[in-house]
Amino acid sequence: MSRVLAVIPARYAASRFPGKPLAPLWGKPLLQHVWERARALKGVDELVVATDDPRIESSARAFGAAVEMTSPACTSGTDRVAEVARRHADAAVVINLQGDEPELDVGAVERLIAEMRATPELGMATLGHEEGAAVLRTPDVVKVGMDADGFALYFTRRDVVDGPGAERRLRHVGVYGFRRDVLLAFAAWPPGRAEQEERLEQLRALEHGIRIRVLVGTEPGAGVDTPEQLAALERRGPLRERGRGRRVAR
Repeated sequence: MSRVLAVIPARYAASRFPGKPLAPLWGKPLLQHVWERARALKGVDELVVATDDPRIESSARAFGAAVEMTSPACTSGTDRVAEVARRHADAAVVINLQGDEPELDVGAVERLIAEMRATPELGMATLGHEEGAAVLRTPDVVKVGMDADGFALYFTRRDVVDGPGAERRLRHVGVYGFRRDVLLAFAAWPPGRAEQEERLEQLRALEHGIRIRVLVGTEPGAGVDTPEQLAALERRGPLRERGRGRRVAR
């Protein structure tokens, strides 16, 4: 079986929300919720938090996470994940989890892992889910167009609801599975024109001819980009059971 490494990149100095991984949510740091959901994933052989900040390192170790320190020169979460992957030559598959997804869809991520393990020729995979037209028109929401075979045609922030194509249009979820060699090559490529225009690094893979399989989740959760979104989640309270009804510790 292919060995699977899952990495949660976490940085303190986010421009829109400094200190976000350590922001309290439902009585715990935001990052801890992601770690606990990720720890419930079947098919992961090793789970690591990757950070360059000693405050995040200290907090993560306190709630039991394995932590690897990475360079402050990393410009993206993918670069941070790639730095960790270089140290793990035995990992055939690397999963990039987002540190701001406290309601991670466990079932969808497990299907992504299973697909990567079962299909050695698959270099990259990600997640999407159905969403209403009003949300898909929002420029803050990243959309993915998917062909009939389940591969990404494009990723965009633009309104695609009334587009001329017949592709399936989903809200993109920023979880990625990489074949390790593809990840290391991806991290070495310079950003392309489409990536810079849309500010979406996954377009770099499409520009280099990497086919990205899109797995469709059934339980979309709320991510956190701003303090206002965190406050809304705090008021709403946690969803106690996710991922095929499995109880996940809160």
